[in-house]
Amino acid sequence: MSELIPQECDVVILKTGERVGLMDQLDETHFLPDYGVETPEQEEKTMAMMLISIDDIEKVVYRHRPKGRL
Repeated sequence: MSELIPQECDVVILKTGERVGLMDQLDETHFLPDYGVETPEQEEKTMAMMLISIDDIEKVVYRHRPKGRL
């Protein structure tokens, strides 16, 4: 099975173990992450808008599929 390449709107696990949503893909290798807002730390990381690199990602755990596509 081939490894999924992260894309905008995917949910991924970072090499730090954090589960993150990819809000926006800025180029081939950089994304704006959504860490969530359940804790002050998560909200602070999300609001900081610090980019994550494809190299920071361990694996894709959820692939967003637009309606009408299988």
